[in-house]
Amino acid sequence: MYGVVQQMPGVSETEYRMVERHLGPDRPPGLVAHVSGPYEDGWRVLNIWIDEAAFRRFQSERLMKAAGLAAQEEGFDPGKAAGFSSFAVVGDEMPF
Repeated sequence: MYGVVQQMPGVSETEYRMVERHLGPDRPPGLVAHVSGPYEDGWRVLNIWIDEAAFRRFQSERLMKAAGLAAQEEGFDPGKAAGFSSFAVVGDEMPF
């Protein structure tokens, strides 16, 4: 398992949903769990993937495209989300 937490200061739920609309309705291959919600002054996303390769594939093939489409079609400022901090945990580090 591979877990990724993304914290995006200054990103609202509305902005998060702009990008989410462009990801498509189907679950990305390899995604086990997805949770998102507000934190302090921004938005936080927690994803659990079957492995790092599945996450990287989603990131390069879908997430970057979705952010670009939201920027072009809806006025989303990708610079706000580009400043996110993230960390990952793998296998033995997970408490479950």
